[in-house]
Amino acid sequence: MGRKIPAKKHRGVKDPLVQHARRMQSIKDKINAPPIDPDEQPVPRSLSRLFAFQDNGKVTKKKKKKLSLPSKESIQKGVGINPITQLKKLPGESGRGFSLRINSAIRALHDPIDEEEYPQDLENEDAKGERMFDQRERRRRKKKGKQNDEEPKLTRTQKFALKKKAKKEKAAAEEQIKEVVYEHVEFGDITHAPPNLTVRPKMRGQDSTSMGAPRPGRKELLLSSMLSGNTKNDLVNAADVARRERARLDVVAAYRELKKQKRLETKTKTKKK
Repeated sequence: MGRKIPAKKHRGVKDPLVQHARRMQSIKDKINAPPIDPDEQPVPRSLSRLFAFQDNGKVTKKKKKKLSLPSKESIQKGVGINPITQLKKLPGESGRGFSLRINSAIRALHDPIDEEEYPQDLENEDAKGERMFDQRERRRRKKKGKQNDEEPKLTRTQKFALKKKAKKEKAAAEEQIKEVVYEHVEFGDITHAPPNLTVRPKMRGQDSTSMGAPRPGRKELLLSSMLSGNTKNDLVNAADVARRERARLDVVAAYRELKKQKRLETKTKTKKK
């Protein structure tokens, strides 16, 4: 069996007739009562809710009630009620506090409210402000003059267009260099001499003094005279050549002997191990 869930107990009025009679007694003065202002017809709340969707974006501002203070002339003439005379000392208030309250009321009465919210500038002649304004104007004129002297700044698209134009000009110049120029010879033309070549042909077996370009390995070097020990036009001495050859052979023999000794030393070390 399941557990019984306790229900909420009704502790109010059990008799509905008594409850209805009590409610009607509380609103008997409001039923069929004449309006307070006959020129004003209040809009029912249900109707305002019905057309509330039209005013969703609008913000209604409540009008502030203006304080109706008596004017200075009326106070001087004694017309109307003077609010200062209506002030009374509060229970527990000191004499100094009461006098301060009276002074503040008099100040508020004689000074307009607009002047309190927006106080007037007491300094009619602001020398420092004028100097600062003049300095700003001078800086602005100076900056404007510099901007006029300088070249106008290019935009991003203009810079890109200039780069593109320069690249095209460079490519066109390279194409002109690479382009092969063909000589157009018409039918029946006679040539009386061969063309003059501006470039020296690369031919084998030619010296540097000839018209041909020097081949690799045949060019005269600066060290050639130092190695030979003679000038360009002198003959090489046979004895000097033989002496150099003997020196070269001695060096080769000494190098081979050194390598042989190293090999023997390594063999002896391996045998001992």
